[in-house]
Amino acid sequence: MPEPISSTSGSVSLAVLAVAFLGPLAGPYTVIVFSSLAGSLWPLSADRTLTHRAGAWLVLRCTTLAVVLTSGISEYLSNAYGVAPNNSLAPVALLIGVLGNGWRPVFASLSDGIALAAARLSRRTQDQEGAK
Repeated sequence: MPEPISSTSGSVSLAVLAVAFLGPLAGPYTVIVFSSLAGSLWPLSADRTLTHRAGAWLVLRCTTLAVVLTSGISEYLSNAYGVAPNNSLAPVALLIGVLGNGWRPVFASLSDGIALAAARLSRRTQDQEGAK
């Protein structure tokens, strides 16, 4: 019977080799990928996927989205709250992975906020023109 630690040491070894070959840029992306993979297991366990391929597609979407969005969100947290970007990579990627398919309400809220801000700006502009 193989030791259960062998698969973990294999993935850690691949991460170490990737950092060694690709340089310091691979380190943060390794953190992002591993954290988002861990986070994407949550929606995968809750989702009723019909096939293994559908489950793999869900994990791939969550991980890819985390790779794309994490650095920008970490930069925003750095500028707005003074959190070091490297310290926020793992939690941000984990939360993006946990959201999984739950992005529609987030984007709906953002679009509602933008529409509300545009309506207020339009009203303010009309009030200023009417006062002249």
